[in-house]
Amino acid sequence: MGDDAFDGQLLAEKLSKLNSSQQSIESLSRWCISHRKKAKQIVETWDKLFRSAQREQRVSFLYLANDILQNSRRKGSEFVNEFWKVLPTSVKHVYESGDENGKKAASRLVNIWEERKVFGSRGQNLKDEVLGKTLGPSVSNGKSSNPIKVVKKDAHSVRIKLAVGCTPEKIVTAFQLVHDENVNEEDALNKCKDAVFCAGEMESDIENLSSQGNLQGSELMDKMQEQENILQQCVSQLENAESLR
Repeated sequence: MGDDAFDGQLLAEKLSKLNSSQQSIESLSRWCISHRKKAKQIVETWDKLFRSAQREQRVSFLYLANDILQNSRRKGSEFVNEFWKVLPTSVKHVYESGDENGKKAASRLVNIWEERKVFGSRGQNLKDEVLGKTLGPSVSNGKSSNPIKVVKKDAHSVRIKLAVGCTPEKIVTAFQLVHDENVNEEDALNKCKDAVFCAGEMESDIENLSSQGNLQGSELMDKMQEQENILQQCVSQLENAESLR
């Protein structure tokens, strides 16, 4: 697909319809990467719509940025350079202002970018900026021998952080990533099981109503639709967890 086929308005429409499903994210990611020579315009549009998006959709915007970054690096650094201009502010906003799901997603992505060196040496700076800054200067010729540092999390709390690069820090980071994903997946699977169970319980009642011609507009159908929506949401969560591995 050539540059002459790029349409900024079409991109804005695609972004406005973005959701958390793997298909939605990967499809738009491929489209953006195919127009990587327009990376500056794409990222500027991404940033503009991110700012006006609902809180829940902003997490999908971050997942999209991650997919573009991960899959475009082999072809060039256009998106890495452009996203670096806007992502620190965007991901920090989601981490500080989002719900629990948003905070976990932002934290997980920042760790992945730092671990995979998506932004090179800048990844650690981004991680410190989003998750907390080290308090006080280091010692011993600029390097601290103590693997534990006190890190400011926000105005009211302080957390402990292992020194970057040491073996314990790498183990803890890896464990945290796996733990967060497992918790999310377990929760989604439990919701799936509950929804399937409820749907099974209602099946015989629906068959009875259907045989009587009273199915249309029934409260039972509304409940069945609710369970179907829950299942679709769970599938999307599981697909997102899989895409981050």
